Amino acid sequence: MRQDVKKILVLFPSEWDKRELAAPRYAGRYSFLYEGRAGEPFRGSALLGFDVRRFIDRVVKRHARSGIVGVFSTEDMLGVPAAAIVARRLGLPGPEPRRVILAQHKFYARRLQERVLPEATPRFTLISPHGLSAQAEGLAYPCFVKPVKATFSVLAGRVEGERELLERLRFGPIERLVLKRLLRPFNDLLALYGDGECDALHFLAEDLVEGTQVTLDGCVSDGRVEIFGVVDSVMYPGTHAFHRFEYPSALAGSVRGRMEDVARRLAARSGYDHGCFNVEMVHDPRTDEIRIIEMNLRLSPQFADLYESVDGCNPYDVQIDLCTGRRPSWNRTTGRFPHAASIALRTFSGSRTVAAPDPDTVRDIERQIPGSRILVFGKPGRTMKWEMRALGSYRYAVMNLGGTSREAVLDAARVAGERLVFRFR
Repeated sequence: MRQDVKKILVLFPSEWDKRELAAPRYAGRYSFLYEGRAGEPFRGSALLGFDVRRFIDRVVKRHARSGIVGVFSTEDMLGVPAAAIVARRLGLPGPEPRRVILAQHKFYARRLQERVLPEATPRFTLISPHGLSAQAEGLAYPCFVKPVKATFSVLAGRVEGERELLERLRFGPIERLVLKRLLRPFNDLLALYGDGECDALHFLAEDLVEGTQVTLDGCVSDGRVEIFGVVDSVMYPGTHAFHRFEYPSALAGSVRGRMEDVARRLAARSGYDHGCFNVEMVHDPRTDEIRIIEMNLRLSPQFADLYESVDGCNPYDVQIDLCTGRRPSWNRTTGRFPHAASIALRTFSGSRTVAAPDPDTVRDIERQIPGSRILVFGKPGRTMKWEMRALGSYRYAVMNLGGTSREAVLDAARVAGERLVFRFR
């Protein structure tokens, strides 16, 4: 390997990571090393006791003299805090681990938001895993309930009353054991960097927020906040399951500007630095109010090529600059398309995938539809039970496409979807 090729470590890489980092512009400049598997904390090995501290020790020991110049992760469950800790122990650029871990804990994150942006923070109440407190018994219904530590909206949803809340929080002995095992790695990190007040087995109940949901992506470098853009979120009708993400946002420029101001203030006051972030928000057109759903301290890998398609620049370039200690620049140019979308294909019934398109079919569709990228998650034989229980649906593929208009993108998605044949039992 040439000496001027910089080695960068990526923890728990996803299929999005590997696809983006295989781009020709990185060849001869960077070599990407991978540790861990995407979703590893949710695999069967996690139930046997995935030890994140041992994983971090092993990574640090293995790469202390490997010559890496940066480390990052886009995996929200453990990858982001693990990457911050590895960077700190190897003397590499990165955010402060404590800031990252507390920001990933939705209760601590809400308390920060309440202090910094009370006007944009819904009312919230902590719910103990051992039962409803007096404060929780006085909840206003309907409300939204979610774990203080989760990913992909696992076990989160609208609750109409106390009976439904108690039912949502009722787990059998096996389910409770699974949850404890899955959350133990994060609790281990919380014990090292938190204050011990509230472990990850708690839940949060919040006021409902309704309206147009969006995601703002950006980064912080030496205290300077940069916003990449605003992506609209569209749900499957009658659900909280994401159907598609559209860029650029259709919201009025004045609303987007206010949202960007909220994201800047939150990022600046969070103490987070040297990394990418995204903030999910809702604008209620009836009241013109903006509410924060949550802030995630990572780039949105699924949106990276949406920005590249429209703006000609990719957040992975920024992430590489940040993790190697360079000040990033977000220079918008003219991309290939004026509009782009990421569309999730889901089923709301079934227990197992029995048939899926082969890789040749996927590649053929991508060749026929310029600018398209398709990732297939539903492989033959794969169980859907956990995702069905946790989310109420199963995401079996994602299509990212660009086009001359929103309608052109949706038309291309219909053509591609007709050729992506799946069957479920």
